[in-house]
Amino acid sequence: MRVDMAKVIVERPRWGSRLASKKPGYRRSLQKCDLADLPRREPLCGRWRGRQKSLNEHLGPMHRFLRSQVGRPWNKVHQDLCEHVSFDNAVQKHVLTHVFDFVALHVTLVDGTPHGGRRYGGRHRLDPGQMYVCPKTGLLKVVRPAKPRTPTQYGRGSLRQHHFRDGAWWELKLHKIPADPGELWDIWLERPVASLGLRNVKDTYGGPFFTTAKRPLSRAEARTLLRERRAV
Repeated sequence: MRVDMAKVIVERPRWGSRLASKKPGYRRSLQKCDLADLPRREPLCGRWRGRQKSLNEHLGPMHRFLRSQVGRPWNKVHQDLCEHVSFDNAVQKHVLTHVFDFVALHVTLVDGTPHGGRRYGGRHRLDPGQMYVCPKTGLLKVVRPAKPRTPTQYGRGSLRQHHFRDGAWWELKLHKIPADPGELWDIWLERPVASLGLRNVKDTYGGPFFTTAKRPLSRAEARTLLRERRAV
């Protein structure tokens, strides 16, 4: 997690800071002006009087950080969040309140499907893309959308594959799993390589591989991919 995450999410630059008269070099520019062109008055407290920072609700970095932690134990993710937040600072403590806008804590599995809601009250099925804490394993997970009936995998068994997920086609770059995976991470399955079973990787990749890089295909690239596969 970024050390300045609280500042990025909560604080906003001073308003008016992009004006030409407020940029560095303002005093030098005054020295080059004619006497008639100089400003008639300036505030005694300086040019930044009244131009203070205001609160912000820029939650994109928080959501991206949580999404990158899917597959890790929630206790460790929450610990990483608390390491860079001072509980004595009300502004920084405000950051943690936004975490639960993205992550559902009190979840119940109904026939394997996560349901959330109030702790004591009605439950509802979580929407695809919603992150939640698994009540059985304590891992941070995300609700996957229902698999479409159309083919969702191309290039199985090779080191360059295309997979369909979350409403988009993705290009994956794979490597063969070494004898000692150590702390390697599969960024497609979002799990440590050491915890992947042989059956799991074969069902996903068609062989003992793991993903090292991924990128979403553009619409044009996706159309070209489907057109080439239909022609085969």
